[in-house]
Amino acid sequence: MSWKYTLIVKVEENGCQKNELDSDNDSFTLQNDICSEEEILIDEDEVKCFHCNVGFKSKVLLKKHISQTHVTRKRMLRKKNCLCEFCMKTYANQNALKRHLRICKRNSEVTQAGKAQNTKMELSKRTNFINDNVSELDLKVPPTCSLCGTTFCNKYLLKRHLQNVHATEKKFKCDMCDRTFASSVYLNAHKRYHAGDRSHICSFCGKGFITASDLYHHEKIHANKRAYRCEICPKAFNTSSDLHKHKICVHLDRSEWKYVCSYCQRRFPLKTNLDTHVKTHTGEKNYACHLCDRRCINKSVLTRHIETHSNVISFKCNLCMQGYKYRKSLDVHMTKVHGIGNVKVPERIKKFFCHLCPKSYFANNKLQKHIRSHNGERPFRCPHCEKSFVDKSYIKQHLKTAHDICKLEDL
Repeated sequence: MSWKYTLIVKVEENGCQKNELDSDNDSFTLQNDICSEEEILIDEDEVKCFHCNVGFKSKVLLKKHISQTHVTRKRMLRKKNCLCEFCMKTYANQNALKRHLRICKRNSEVTQAGKAQNTKMELSKRTNFINDNVSELDLKVPPTCSLCGTTFCNKYLLKRHLQNVHATEKKFKCDMCDRTFASSVYLNAHKRYHAGDRSHICSFCGKGFITASDLYHHEKIHANKRAYRCEICPKAFNTSSDLHKHKICVHLDRSEWKYVCSYCQRRFPLKTNLDTHVKTHTGEKNYACHLCDRRCINKSVLTRHIETHSNVISFKCNLCMQGYKYRKSLDVHMTKVHGIGNVKVPERIKKFFCHLCPKSYFANNKLQKHIRSHNGERPFRCPHCEKSFVDKSYIKQHLKTAHDICKLEDL
């Protein structure tokens, strides 16, 4: 047996009255018998919205609020769920989306075919460009200058390098020297070297540098990561410039070195090597020793010369306790005497010949000493007497025996 419950509400002017109640499947139906819903009044703030907890004076206002505020939002959310995967448009329901897909799918197939054709043409162009510029576009190989072999982090730096370093026209000239540059940026950076303001200080050793770029490359030496590896041999370097110099000096054929001496036509890999060599022809020695009257060609030669004034033996052999001033001399000793290490031992060849007699010598200083015996020149004079000698070692022995002086300080 099924029951039907019907709740009939009669609203009179003085109040409300309940009349009947029927049942059917435990469902209730509210019917208005006399007056409309607009006339049903409820106490103030008695009816509240369960969505936002806002109170209303009547159910009509509550219903209107729900239909305008919350039902619209639900429809919008449902609308966003019906999304076309080809054009990303949204629709109210699945039926509208299906009708749209019949047209959009055909259009997308035509568009994809056009894109595939364009992509194929683009890949063809890119492939041809890669074949012509493999070293620049390979992701595994950094962009490299084809003229000097310098590597860069990106193509922009390579392009700027080509425009400024290898430019044929350099119209920006330094007013303090004869050097010219392709841009004012490089000219202004060059002028800083004339000013000599070393405001960029290394945080590791306190050494000052003129530009931030010089400081950046210097600090890589302290880090000692050796991230730049040579493709030909196992050696690695801290900076790209050191790697570039290594490739030119070691792996490039000497006939391809582009710096040629105008006096003797000898070739050099780097411009600094050529400048140092030219000074041997001109006799220019601008670096003076503060301990003696010796003058040197460059700063590195002066540094090695100053070390000769010191008697400090910094490197000693652990097997025979032989001491050396330089690390390279110790490495050669370990390889030559004890067979430890793979340092190339220089061959002693008497390549310095006397033009007055058949004698030959291993070193040039020995030859010059021998030539003085022919011409009678004695440049080393004793500071305490009038005697002079051919070699510096003789005057040291003379001071020790004749004047009882063990150190030569004034010479």
